[in-house]
Amino acid sequence: MSVTASVVKQGEKCPPIAAREAVWVFESNTEGRHERGAPMVAVKCHGAEQVNSSGRMGNSYAITTRDGDNNLLDWALIKDSIGKFRDYTAAHPDLRFRILPSLHNKTEQEHVRFIDLLRNVPSNCDLPGRMLELLERLDGVRIILLDSNATLAETQREQVLDQYFAANAGLWNVEYIEIVSLGTAQSLVANDNYAKARGYRHRIIGADPDLYGAYTDQARDHLSVAYATKLVCINDPTGTSTGNQVSALHLANCAALQIDELLIQ
Repeated sequence: MSVTASVVKQGEKCPPIAAREAVWVFESNTEGRHERGAPMVAVKCHGAEQVNSSGRMGNSYAITTRDGDNNLLDWALIKDSIGKFRDYTAAHPDLRFRILPSLHNKTEQEHVRFIDLLRNVPSNCDLPGRMLELLERLDGVRIILLDSNATLAETQREQVLDQYFAANAGLWNVEYIEIVSLGTAQSLVANDNYAKARGYRHRIIGADPDLYGAYTDQARDHLSVAYATKLVCINDPTGTSTGNQVSALHLANCAALQIDELLIQ
């Protein structure tokens, strides 16, 4: 995968992707307004269509879960929509489907009901990491380390993280810890050094700029949050976070990731 590519202008469609990626599965509203988040990326890069609120479109699939005001639909309607998705994926075992997190918050009870409706989807569907964890289908934890606004020397950052993992690893009682990188190249390198030194796994989830163009960062954030189970935010309470960092935190919250904050004084 190329890491250097020309970026398409904002608002311009990405090149056709055919079967180069898993089908991008997103939650939709009944009006088919796909203006932000995973639905917007689906329109720009995966063939989804405005006004079309459900079903397969290009290399995407919309599951209708909300009304025109983005309130959750009646659960009978959501169940029907997810049932149609389940039938479609079962009828197309040659395709892979990746379920992306919504941009709308759900209550804990609502998350549980969604998980229950999705627990029996076919094996060609990639469920979000948090769902897999709650279904007890993971042997480890997948942790996004987000350097929110703190500028630390590498040794100081390592000390803060060592304290966090020492306090929590025993409670998790898992076979492995996997760090998921999200953010700057500097954070990626720091995460890689830290993971290797402590025997943790390290996963870098990228989004192909040849496919996503101007939407590469947004696609990467959605894919990373969909994969992870937790997010650790390294935060300086006197600092100011960037828009991208705030967006990543919001997305993680919507995906029901456990979010822990490490405050740097």
